[in-house]
Amino acid sequence: MKNILRLSIFCFLIVLANTSSAQEFELEVKVGAPGLSLTNDNIVAALQKQLYEFYNSNTWTEDSFQDYEKIRGNIQLTIKEELSATSFKGQLVVQTSRPVFNSNTSTPIMKYVDKNLTFSYDGLQNIRISTDGYADNLSSILSFFAYFMLGMDYDSFSPLGGDQYFDQAFGLYNSLPASLQRGDGGWTQDDKRQQNRYFLIENIRSPKFRRMREASYSYHRKGMDKMYEDFNEGRAVILEAITDVGRVNKEINNTILPQMFADTKRIEIVDIFITADADQKTKVRSVMLSIDPSQTIAYKSLR
Repeated sequence: MKNILRLSIFCFLIVLANTSSAQEFELEVKVGAPGLSLTNDNIVAALQKQLYEFYNSNTWTEDSFQDYEKIRGNIQLTIKEELSATSFKGQLVVQTSRPVFNSNTSTPIMKYVDKNLTFSYDGLQNIRISTDGYADNLSSILSFFAYFMLGMDYDSFSPLGGDQYFDQAFGLYNSLPASLQRGDGGWTQDDKRQQNRYFLIENIRSPKFRRMREASYSYHRKGMDKMYEDFNEGRAVILEAITDVGRVNKEINNTILPQMFADTKRIEIVDIFITADADQKTKVRSVMLSIDPSQTIAYKSLR
């Protein structure tokens, strides 16, 4: 009887453990409306609570994530303009990281600032996961970034490992009403700067950027995750990955993905190469400034 009871408890704990590790995200969420006096002053709190639950309480993949494997980061939504009591314009900042193997540190995977946020929210509506069907623009935007975050994370663990999730994000785009695809600044293909959600997903699925996605795998799995074995060898792999990103940027200038790479990795790259030899410092600085020319001061220590 005791053995049966013990076995039952053990099975229950296994089920509980699997359930508790089902969610892929552990994101901090912040919603604000600085300087605005909103018609409905409950909107900010309600939206922050819903965003937190949307990302952290839903299951997005068929894989089981242990707690230490979860995608961590920050989602910051800033309301900058109230168009009506339920319609808003704003900005969304998405940042994620993943753990570095055999260490107590993490490495940033993506940082993206979406300045073309237009949405409706009344404080009561549910934010729903969007796949191949359209519910509302806010649900589509937030679902899009969930799939994009997953794609970026999976790419860092296996070559082109994020394909499934990037395809889901693109399918979501295709399900949008034509009025949004044409008229919403965050989705339109007519953005001359090519710096919105459409170009984010179009570029990353394009064969032209395959080398850059493969560089992400090399940077993280062959570089960062191997540094505990041989720091110098890991750093050399990272240098080659950075060089590949630079080659893509040179071939297809002023595109969204190399700049996102620089925004994500700028601080980490300087930290990694601050103790490198002069030749490596020169190479890294040259490549990063070709991608990130406005940030000369950030790479000053690599001279």
